[in-house]
Amino acid sequence: MDFSHDHLRREARASQVDHEEALPRLRQLLSRVFERPNSLGPDQRQDLVLGVSRRRALQIGGVTILGGALLAACGSDGDDAGTTTAGGDATTGAPTTGAASTMPPGTEGAAGMDVLILRTASSIEELAVAAYQTAIDSGLVTTAAIADAAMLFQAQHREHSGLFQSLTTKAGGEPFAVPNPAILEAIQPTIDALKDEMGVVALACDLEVVAAQTYQSNVAAFEDPALNAAIMSVGGVEARHAAALASVLNQNPVPAAFQVTNKAVMAGTGV
Repeated sequence: MDFSHDHLRREARASQVDHEEALPRLRQLLSRVFERPNSLGPDQRQDLVLGVSRRRALQIGGVTILGGALLAACGSDGDDAGTTTAGGDATTGAPTTGAASTMPPGTEGAAGMDVLILRTASSIEELAVAAYQTAIDSGLVTTAAIADAAMLFQAQHREHSGLFQSLTTKAGGEPFAVPNPAILEAIQPTIDALKDEMGVVALACDLEVVAAQTYQSNVAAFEDPALNAAIMSVGGVEARHAAALASVLNQNPVPAAFQVTNKAVMAGTGV
């Protein structure tokens, strides 16, 4: 399939710029927030992370934090395949997934939902790392631009996982450091059926969409509002990955005016 190799390389470089700008600042600011939680009120915690007041954030509509997520897509809302969704409507035939019935270690108390979301996030990132490794090792990826993007995106996912695991620990939970087993089980038939490079790209694109939409759906679900900025800064990078891969598939990278969440994974699924 014909696509612009230069465009993919530009988008990959742009994702690295976003990644490098977001993570160091977030690590520093979130560390300061967690180190002195009792001295900061909710407004102060949010102001510290966002760099603007809550009122100013509302005035600008959250564009800085949320804008990147508007890019995430790999096809229309109705015909995407091969992913696990909150509603269980994936074409893989996977059963509907929901919140875990038992709370994992470290998720008790007021911060329990924060830990559950963060564990789910790191499990998705670890799955992406493993999926890209499978793609790299498969021998199906023969185009240099795609191979380079796969390795770069994988490295970014590895760092994202590390961030979420660190935040899980700081929130009092036990980090989840392996690929999400529920999602892996759902996409395993797709992985086993991979036959060509475009199939690999389509699977990667689907996983990026799942990640971006999951993080979008988590906004405002945190007990600690400081974590909203963290998850959407990462979500913006995942959305850029999705847009880049959609261009390889000759699909419209922005099919809707606003990010949808029909493929979001519910907090607690598989973890």
